Amino acid sequence: MAQRVMAIEIAGNSVRGAFAERTWSSFAMLGTVEDRQTEGEDDLAPALRRLYDAAGKPPLVISAMPAAAVVKRLLALPFSDRRRLARVVPFALEEHLPLAVDDAVVAFSRVGTEDGKTLVMAALARPDDLRRHLELLARAGIDPRTVTLSALALANLLSHMSNGHAGAHLLVELDYACASMVLLDATGIPRAFRSVDAAVGDAHASPGGRTVLGAMRQTLLAYGSGNDRPALVLTGPAAAPPEVRRRIAEALDVTVLTLDEFDCASVFGPLAPRSMRFAGCLAMLAAEAPGRPADLLDLRQGEFAFHGRVGDLAPLRTTIWLVCAVLLAASLHFGVGLSTKLHRLRGVHHQLAAIAYPALGRGYRGDVLGALDERITATQRELRNLGVAGVGAQPLDVLLAVSQALPSRLGAIVEDFNFDDDALKLDGTADSYADIDRVKHALDQSGYFTNIQVTHAAAEADPNKVEFRVTATVRGAPGA
Repeated sequence: MAQRVMAIEIAGNSVRGAFAERTWSSFAMLGTVEDRQTEGEDDLAPALRRLYDAAGKPPLVISAMPAAAVVKRLLALPFSDRRRLARVVPFALEEHLPLAVDDAVVAFSRVGTEDGKTLVMAALARPDDLRRHLELLARAGIDPRTVTLSALALANLLSHMSNGHAGAHLLVELDYACASMVLLDATGIPRAFRSVDAAVGDAHASPGGRTVLGAMRQTLLAYGSGNDRPALVLTGPAAAPPEVRRRIAEALDVTVLTLDEFDCASVFGPLAPRSMRFAGCLAMLAAEAPGRPADLLDLRQGEFAFHGRVGDLAPLRTTIWLVCAVLLAASLHFGVGLSTKLHRLRGVHHQLAAIAYPALGRGYRGDVLGALDERITATQRELRNLGVAGVGAQPLDVLLAVSQALPSRLGAIVEDFNFDDDALKLDGTADSYADIDRVKHALDQSGYFTNIQVTHAAAEADPNKVEFRVTATVRGAPGA
């Protein structure tokens, strides 16, 4: 089921948004919307409400705080585990600021690695500023899941695009009330994040425009000079007119790129000519595209954490009921089949116990087949020892076979004859070891025995006699 998502950006007295639909494997842009505060309205809440209604009231919303209201710093920390970073980043950020962070809202995002350390873009916002931002959205019926910085989201998007422009880039998001700058090195890692709260207007002639140009020039000179200077990427509504881009390129003597020169179509599809006005919103939406996970900086931390829902299960209700019904039917089928088989097995055991009653007695609860097999084996052994015909080899037949096999003139005397379970054991004395070998040979020649072995042979107290023990297995002799 597709889910609608929306990104909202507030700048001055206007609000902008972009919305899309996503599934687990697809992402489709639906459109962009823009509205302004009209005469008679006290704040931007009515404009935000109109914007939200025009997008179809998406359940998942991402909003952007004004970058000028947030302090940003790049930190290098010797570990990458997010839980450890969450504990350490506030203390590491405090070292770079002349104020305490105890009561502030601190968020961060991992932007890369360098020399075995994790590079983290940390941000600090005052609770009152974040509270006012959330209350303004709440009056429009909006509860954003994430509150981030659009310029940083845009830097994250462009750093992963195959754009054909090697080297560093200075990303500048120009709005009519402020300008945000993110410096990306050749590997796409943000190295600096700067915000200028000034009315841009004419980016070349107005005082605010000259302030922004000066900030861009300082940032470019701080990174490199000559052929090493970063290319300039301009986005935002104030950068849309071609005349503005031309004047900035001449004033700074740099290559000026736009969002159209990057491979954004692979994520959003073909972009409309006015897409530059919504670059920040598009970048925040890209974080929700499947297969493009982004570590967005999220200021909704601590007491401002998001606790709402980001989806509506109503469209899935029929599907959920059908799946539950199928699972219930499968469980019943399996349970009935298992119960039937267990009932049959108990019946077989009862029948076996009834049949085996004369041999095992009433109420026997053990292994009936195993107990019967043991009784049959023991009874056969007893019958065989008693000489009952038809039950294996008979002791008298074996004794007769031994007597016939051993020659009359043999220097050996059998003193003990033992036969059990077709196993024969002869104990006796012989005049020599050679006579023991003749006993073994004679038994083998009879054809009635197999596996004949001398298991013991030792001299007696009488030096002329040798004790011996011969074992064999009875296999029956033809005509016995």
